[in-house]
Amino acid sequence: MKQPVRIALSVALCLSVPGCKTSQPTSQPEPAPVAPAEPAPTPAAEGPETWVGAVELPGDGKLRFVAHLEPPRAGDAKPAWSGRLDIPAQSVKDFPLQDVHVAADAVDFVLAPPGAPENQWAIFSFEREAGADEVKGTLSQAGQSLPATARKLKPGEPVDVAPKRPQEPKPPFPYATREAAFASAARDKVALAGSFTLPEGPGPFPAVVLLTGSGAQDRDEALMGHRPFFVLADHLTRAGFAVLRFDDRGVGGSKGYLDKASQLDLVGDARGALDWLAQQPEVDKTRLGLVGHSEGAMIAAKTAAADKRVGAIVMLAGPGVSGKDILVQQLVALARARGVAQADIDAQVVLQKQLLDGLAGNKKRADLEAILRKLVALQAGDAATPQQVDALVSASLTSLDTPWFHDFLKADPRVDLRKLKKTPVLALIGALDLQVPADGNIPELQQALAKAGNKQATVKSLPGLNHLFQHAKTGSPAEYGDIEETMAPEALGEVSGWLRTNLSEAPGK
Repeated sequence: MKQPVRIALSVALCLSVPGCKTSQPTSQPEPAPVAPAEPAPTPAAEGPETWVGAVELPGDGKLRFVAHLEPPRAGDAKPAWSGRLDIPAQSVKDFPLQDVHVAADAVDFVLAPPGAPENQWAIFSFEREAGADEVKGTLSQAGQSLPATARKLKPGEPVDVAPKRPQEPKPPFPYATREAAFASAARDKVALAGSFTLPEGPGPFPAVVLLTGSGAQDRDEALMGHRPFFVLADHLTRAGFAVLRFDDRGVGGSKGYLDKASQLDLVGDARGALDWLAQQPEVDKTRLGLVGHSEGAMIAAKTAAADKRVGAIVMLAGPGVSGKDILVQQLVALARARGVAQADIDAQVVLQKQLLDGLAGNKKRADLEAILRKLVALQAGDAATPQQVDALVSASLTSLDTPWFHDFLKADPRVDLRKLKKTPVLALIGALDLQVPADGNIPELQQALAKAGNKQATVKSLPGLNHLFQHAKTGSPAEYGDIEETMAPEALGEVSGWLRTNLSEAPGK
């Protein structure tokens, strides 16, 4: 659950490009896109143009982009500009643009992913003064409109918008890396793919599987230019652990459909990864562990409760309450961080609980739509037009009414943790986490493990860290991309140091 499930809006913009993850919810939509005016005559083009810009995200974050725009070619039957878009923080590169328009008074282009409905298209629209090299405008998508600016680079000027990621591992590596391909142990036996890193030396080595959070994640759990699982796998492998990380269903080299998977299917994926690890000659199959982030932590607990091979689990930002309750906690924490009045928060909580209860109870779509419409209207205030509310309601219901989401609402990690009587458990939550708030989850984790009688459980909050275990100012998801750090050294050290002590040779429950 690296990103909270979208209830109405997105706090960190994520364009609907294949491979891009759904992002965090917000409650302040902007005006819907305005129909473009009649285009001004296009000035004579001298050559290709490169525009670098940024979209302003709620919470003071920015999403940077590069638009490579090409003028009409001589001899074209219908002369028109074309272009490609880069969004480094979301690993989007050379994505084709359509409806590119470059004029003395405007610069416009549209990113339209194949098969996406028109309300999911990303529409960039900028006003321009007399051919100026700097423009201001908006990005509109799914009923939202966010401020954006762009600047045309001078010929030969370098493009430098990629976020700095100083922790990104770079070769040569003091360990081996090889591809992994295996079948899920779930009933559908879906094919999964990942990366396996192996320390130097004869082995056999203790080994762990990394389990991603909610949403379609790749093996590196890539988000906003960060690759947390790449950093974590590198750290753990250097510390003497073999590490397997793999793409979620439907992502990268893995097959299947994530939104149709239940939590039991995801447990099957984790068990398939353990099966593969146990077959590797360099791995000590008596010392196998799981490290899960957010929803992945819930899957780690559920897998450990069902599979005696699991010798230890690490829960990074793992909820201690049900899926339904964590979504309510998220709404409250994010709204408070934005300064929303408590009375308004209380009203939103009532509506969200009604919506989630309705989804869990399989209410008719019309009934759910009515509740969601009230929630969106309350969150948006006077800022949203009827058309914008319609777009948000439609997009939200489509994303929420899936088998995975229905199952997630009912999932409760406390049930599984109470079964772990002897399995060592490390649970860490950042004190600034707004997606899995420490004060609402650490006591629940502690109580569940105490009821199990588990004497090898450690539950703690890490000061100053957010949901991704970055050092943060507020913990807002909008900060994730602007923070250069991918994962705090003290968080990495907590995990590797604890595993050295607790991944024993005699796993038990």
